[in-house]
Amino acid sequence: MVIGDDTFFDTSDSISPPISTAVEGDSMNQPSLEMMESIIQRLQPQNRHDIRDMIFNRGRISGAMLVMAILLWWISVEKGAERLGDAAIPVSQLGGFEFSELSIIVPTIALLATLVMSIGREQGNAILSNVAGILMILGAFYILEPFGNLALDVGDIELRNAISASGRLSILAVLLHFATKFFFDALLLQWVRSFLLSNDVDIFPSQTPTLYEGHADEEVPLG
Repeated sequence: MVIGDDTFFDTSDSISPPISTAVEGDSMNQPSLEMMESIIQRLQPQNRHDIRDMIFNRGRISGAMLVMAILLWWISVEKGAERLGDAAIPVSQLGGFEFSELSIIVPTIALLATLVMSIGREQGNAILSNVAGILMILGAFYILEPFGNLALDVGDIELRNAISASGRLSILAVLLHFATKFFFDALLLQWVRSFLLSNDVDIFPSQTPTLYEGHADEEVPLG
């Protein structure tokens, strides 16, 4: 058996990234290509048809969570404020907001924090990521403030009022967070799909197996 440098076929074509030379040579498209590859690696669609299904599923989940948040606010805050004892919840120490106002402010903070964080992540922007962190801490403060008022004996708040207030704010914030996240992911996937359709770019690995066998793998029959 002879082993040499020619034992394998040249596989340089299969190793090179599957990006057309027309787009690869255009320096204006490099930021778009980089962001597109980042989105693909994070969300991991299998092919172009999978991207379409993921857009539909994420858009549907986002809409469902948004409606759930609106219904929860309407039932537990707008209609159930008196039964749940919202009048006993002290106004916020930061801004002087009442609970009915916080029930709108906290989900809005969650929405903005998720949106800013997502944009900062995709663009690699440290300032936007910093702003997202500030918004997250601010939202967490408003959510946990009823327990702080209970610990500091502020107002006439009781344990059940603190649990009810923080629980509702938490659920509303979580629903708006995931509704925003799924909707933003759907928008990103829609942008990727439009980019792939309008440019000659193939970012999915080829399903064709590569042959690595060479003549050196063939043994001379003994005779």
